[in-house]
Amino acid sequence: MLYILATIVISVFLLIIFKLFHIYNVNSFVAIFINYITACVTGFLFLNETVNAREILNADWVKISIPLGAVFICIFYLIGQTAQRISIATASVANKMSVVIPVMFSVFYLHEELSLLKITGIVLALVAVYLSSASSGDNPHLKKLFWLPALVFIGSGIIDTTINLTNSLFIKTSYDSVLFTIFTFLSAFCIGLIVITYQLATKKTEWKSVFNVKNIVAGIALGIPNYFSIYFIFKSLDTKLLGSAQLFPVLNLCNVALAAITGWLIFKEKLSIINVAGIILALISIILIAV
Repeated sequence: MLYILATIVISVFLLIIFKLFHIYNVNSFVAIFINYITACVTGFLFLNETVNAREILNADWVKISIPLGAVFICIFYLIGQTAQRISIATASVANKMSVVIPVMFSVFYLHEELSLLKITGIVLALVAVYLSSASSGDNPHLKKLFWLPALVFIGSGIIDTTINLTNSLFIKTSYDSVLFTIFTFLSAFCIGLIVITYQLATKKTEWKSVFNVKNIVAGIALGIPNYFSIYFIFKSLDTKLLGSAQLFPVLNLCNVALAAITGWLIFKEKLSIINVAGIILALISIILIAV
């Protein structure tokens, strides 16, 4: 139970850190870039086994982890932007409702049957993403930002689907899963390095912005819990307290609810009746999809 609670708290804590980036004027992309090398190093430090570089390069999952790293850094940045520019609750709903996409993948690609309850849950999930990010009439500016949670929803779903497919086809041991995670983090860092190098070369970013102590500290503060957010998921699965079919809906439910409460209490985020309705629908949809 402790690992499950840790997973929930850390997931919401990551959204809080993104919100603080905006408050303290941190360069989000630079911090995310630093975050991935931090997460990678943290993973290696907690890996008790010797890493064989040749074994990694010959692994079947390497060709997947490289492009997945690019998706990782893009979607992580968009999650941060959603939390900063709209709300923590919206970022959480868009991220966690992406469970719809791997479910649909299982139906169309793996030919799994879809019950009426799951169909209802999928429809409610799509509505929930829209309602949770819908702005009130007195803030029409937010209506133009709907593309943010929409991309988070799609991108997170692609990540979940890719990880699930990789896990079923190529991951044989827990050691493989840890290496796959670390290598994907490393890939994301390399993609970020290419982007930042280009920005520096074209003078779209200044050296002092990249090597600003505030941005580096922010990246480290994000990277350590980012690694453990995945580490504790594996630990939660290892406890066998809940099966994966029960664990992930519980994590998603608690994450959405806690994110909404946290945004309201700590950052005084205003939730309209429509937003609250979206959050409630999100919770109901998770239950229906899990049935």
